[in-house]
Amino acid sequence: MGHRNIAYIGGKSAVVNLDGKIVLRKDDLREDGYIAWMKMHNLDQYCHTFTANWSADEALEATNQLLQLKDRPTAIVVASDPMALGVYKALNDANVNIPNDISVASFDDVEINRFLTLTLSSIDMNTEEMGKATIRFIYFRQLTY
Repeated sequence: MGHRNIAYIGGKSAVVNLDGKIVLRKDDLREDGYIAWMKMHNLDQYCHTFTANWSADEALEATNQLLQLKDRPTAIVVASDPMALGVYKALNDANVNIPNDISVASFDDVEINRFLTLTLSSIDMNTEEMGKATIRFIYFRQLTY
């Protein structure tokens, strides 16, 4: 499709500290990856990030802000499928057609996506497999030291 003006809507990462409390980080790996990719492809001038609170309501508000941009993005990458529901609603309310006017892609590939019109393009991150691979990497790396 040749998108160049691609926006990102996401939230900040959260970690559980040693006391068991959830702490919001100042950064997010998905957002960092988006920014790095845009810079690597010399698309800095189109780099737009909107931080929401991982909810559909806040993603709706972030999308409304995005729609106010002078040079409106032609694609949106959303950090999670539940947030994408808010993105879809904001675009629909503004009479912005998916996919003719803007493309939307997300992460998680939750079941509800199949009930959206148009179906949401979403990536299944398979976190269980990622966790196993991380443990294998750490285990085998320790054996080599």
